[in-house]
This record gives sequence, structure tokens and C-alpha cells, in this order.
Amino acid sequence: MAIAARNQDELAAAIDRLGPRAHSYLCDVRDHDQIVDLGGAVEGELGPIEVSIHVAGIIHVGPAADVSLAHFDDAIATMLKGPIELAWAVLPGMRRRRRGRIGTVASVGGIVAPPHLLPHATAKFGAVGFSDGLAAELAGSGVTATTIVPGLIRSLN
Repeated sequence: MAIAARNQDELAAAIDRLGPRAHSYLCDVRDHDQIVDLGGAVEGELGPIEVSIHVAGIIHVGPAADVSLAHFDDAIATMLKGPIELAWAVLPGMRRRRRGRIGTVASVGGIVAPPHLLPHATAKFGAVGFSDGLAAELAGSGVTATTIVPGLIRSLN
């Protein structure tokens, strides 16, 4: 099992919970080159990627009047572009093998736009649309895409 995060402390805490069979990698899903490097490192060390789940998220809370374009950029880069980058990194190998699973953890905020979470909802609506569309595109290929839509949760941070 491989896990990735952009923060070494978060990775260390996850490894403590998951145990020594988990391999950790520093990777920021907002960085295309890091995603490509992650895929190569995981396949080189652990073998073909059979399941890929994007779960990275951030949240900016506040009324629209207090939200900046930078908040949208950050949310979209992490929660919309991140799943796209990750899927595009793992799809070629999965297609060649004619099997694989891609999961995108979205949010109920990607189905119903809650107040004071406009950047979050914008990115998550996009992630839901991407994942659902990818699922349709992959039908019959042996590779699946699944959209995971949990309710709102309180972050540990």
C-alpha cells in the first residue's frame, strides 16, 4: 500500500496508524511533476498501481464577500485538478492491463452547495462531474471510476 501527502508529519502519523506495510511518499497533488514522479516511484517499488484514490482536500470557510480568487485557485488545484492529474498518471497502465480502480473522494458539497463554502463546492462539483464522466468513458474497459460522496466532516486540522 502506498500513501502520499504534501506534509511529512501527516505521512508519519498515517504510517503510525497503518503500520509498516504502508509506504509513504511526499507529493502535492497540485504539482503535475510530483504526481508523475509519484506514479513512477510507486510502480518501481511496489509494482503496478491497481487502485488509486484521491482524497486530498482543503476548505476555506466564509461568506462570498470574504473569499478571494486565490481561495478558488487553491481549492480547484487540490480537489478538481488533483483527481484529474492522478487519474491521468495511472490510467495508461490500467488501460494496458485492462483493469484498475480509480476513486475520487468528493463531498456532499459537490452535490449541494452549502453556504460559506463556495470555493469548496465549486471544486467538488467539478470533481463529481469529472469522476462520473470518467466512469462513463471507461465503461467496458476493465477500469472503473467511482465517485465517493461523504457528508461534511470536521477535519483534524
